[in-house]
Amino acid sequence: EGEFQLGLNEVQIGMTMHHFGIELPRYRLIPSYFQRAVINAQMFSPAEAVEGGLLDRVVPAEQLMEKAMQEAQRLAGLNMVAHKATKLKTRAGILKVLDDAIEKDFTEQAAVLK
Repeated sequence: EGEFQLGLNEVQIGMTMHHFGIELPRYRLIPSYFQRAVINAQMFSPAEAVEGGLLDRVVPAEQLMEKAMQEAQRLAGLNMVAHKATKLKTRAGILKVLDDAIEKDFTEQAAVLK
């Protein structure tokens, strides 16, 4: 929590978003936030960032370490073999999309540098 803004400011500062930078928020953000964040470079408060999917949660600064340790302990209790396999299955689609986006970005950049 705090008085700050989060977002993707590339368009605001004159950069065209690269493919990877478009696909990752497409996966994470709800559609209405995706358009506002990527195309319009809108910045969000921490609460708005949670609502839109940019962040999973926010906590007061004084509780950060305590909450992080609690979550780390919870995650440490998971079966890591099952966790890894489930995570890979769950994210297989986006991992392929991101691999393709990286290839597009590389190809476009290589063409510019010729």
